[in-house]
Amino acid sequence: MRFVIVIATTSLFLGCLLSAVPVEVSAPGAQGLRQLYGEPSIEQFQVRSGVTLNVQYGPDRFACQILLAPRRLLAEVENSSGTMPSGSVSAVLQQLLPPATTGKQTDSSTDQVEGITLLETNFENVSVRRFCASPSCASSNENQDVRTLLVFKRDACPKEVP
Repeated sequence: MRFVIVIATTSLFLGCLLSAVPVEVSAPGAQGLRQLYGEPSIEQFQVRSGVTLNVQYGPDRFACQILLAPRRLLAEVENSSGTMPSGSVSAVLQQLLPPATTGKQTDSSTDQVEGITLLETNFENVSVRRFCASPSCASSNENQDVRTLLVFKRDACPKEVP
């Protein structure tokens, strides 16, 4: 009988404790959304201070496109202002693109687009488009990177990329 009283007391105590914790129920959680809609086709990660990684997956759940961009709210997606630490972007690119992943470099170019420098490097397996506020962002430790787009050349990925 004493065992039953201990269990009942413990259950009552835990019930009171848990009911006192405020629970936010106005926004859906990640697990609930996955149950409703399946795995996401796009995710965002905070990879360094001031640098986010947005990845779009193919049907095989491997990356097709990766965008490195300054951290901003979803409502600010159209706002292209802001820069990232160039050294941090270079470090993330080294993590994401070891030589075995990229294949051999096929070509590279540098263009000016509306005051922004576009450094484009094409490899056998991926294209890297690095947009910078100055021509030297790839070797700079300053906040010169505007965004970087990685486009993987895989059969499971869309062929047309803007």
